[in-house]
Amino acid sequence: MAVTELNNYTTQSRARVKGNKRTPASEFQPLLAKAKEALSSSGSSSLKANLNGVIVELNTNSRHQAEFWSDNWWRADDSARPQARIYSAIGVQRIEPSAYYCPELRTALFVNTEYYGQCKSWALGIAAAILERKSNTLSIHGATALYKGKGVVIIAPTGTGKTTQSFRIFMNDDGKICGDDWAYVRFPIQASQEPTEPLVARQPEKALYMRSESQKEQGWLRGVFDRSMSENVTMKKEDCEYTEGMEGCSLTHGRCVFNEGKGWCYYSFGNSRVLVNREAILGPHKVVDEVPINLVVLLRRDDHSPPEVKLTPDQAIGVLQKGEYMVLPGAGPKEKWGTMSYEPWYNPYLLEPDDSRQAGFFRAMFENWKVPCIILNTGVEGIQRSHERIVAALEANS
Repeated sequence: MAVTELNNYTTQSRARVKGNKRTPASEFQPLLAKAKEALSSSGSSSLKANLNGVIVELNTNSRHQAEFWSDNWWRADDSARPQARIYSAIGVQRIEPSAYYCPELRTALFVNTEYYGQCKSWALGIAAAILERKSNTLSIHGATALYKGKGVVIIAPTGTGKTTQSFRIFMNDDGKICGDDWAYVRFPIQASQEPTEPLVARQPEKALYMRSESQKEQGWLRGVFDRSMSENVTMKKEDCEYTEGMEGCSLTHGRCVFNEGKGWCYYSFGNSRVLVNREAILGPHKVVDEVPINLVVLLRRDDHSPPEVKLTPDQAIGVLQKGEYMVLPGAGPKEKWGTMSYEPWYNPYLLEPDDSRQAGFFRAMFENWKVPCIILNTGVEGIQRSHERIVAALEANS
């Protein structure tokens, strides 16, 4: 049965707002006090989530953020004591949309912004800081999937195709999805030089917060997206920047979806998102919550690098630590689209980054556990050929 009404919410700030990830407590507390006034006067929700054992509590008067938060995470017991807190308040007078994190208090604050992506990523970042130090855990901004019992972690900046490639594995008869954005990898405190047990990547989210534009390349996703909650999807033809002539679309070079009688377009705005229940895509038998790490794949997108390079541990760590990438539409401020930027470890979510710890974790992965690492250039080959390279690398790994 066709969906005639989309559960879509348009946020006033349709992307990440300016933020200070190192706000001292002396500056943070007055801002938090103003936010708490707005929360208490407008009615707020208190929601606790369990991120790989770290309890993060969200206090918000945004119904949109509360709904996405509740569907995104595994719920923590109401009696559980939070190890970190996030306050998100709308309707705060005389403060422009902004975000703050106070490392001293392990508390984040969002003011007058309901865009869920930044709230979600900072929740992951807070948990990462706690797990890194207390549980010897590496946090990876990457997709995870399982193929014939072997696990792959795909690490890449936003927009280079990690979700697309993880879905190609997922769609295979022998494939399963774990996550498309984040993984926690716990290392033994006393790591052996020749460990016998594989490292395991665990998924902290029960849902996938997906770029809705992925539906352009995978048309079958439209039905899945139609049944999910969405954020900032284009609902009117006049709001689309890619109309060509009376009925055309410059993105697909085909007919505009609105002229085909559809009520919304998933790919006309690069920063629209859909929160998808993993089991709702192809069923619970195609979903896992953790995978062994048998292969690490890095992605880049340019017109000159080789399609595939096998990296030594030093090369892989160098590429990761530098984190060079091209800013693609939807992945940052519009004025920066098409320019080169740097995202150490390809992980913009880290709120308390520690390069030495990150390097140590990855070195142990590549040297002690001997996990192979390849880098694929999605800019010179099609999606299918890159997928075939990943499958071949997994099958070659004994």
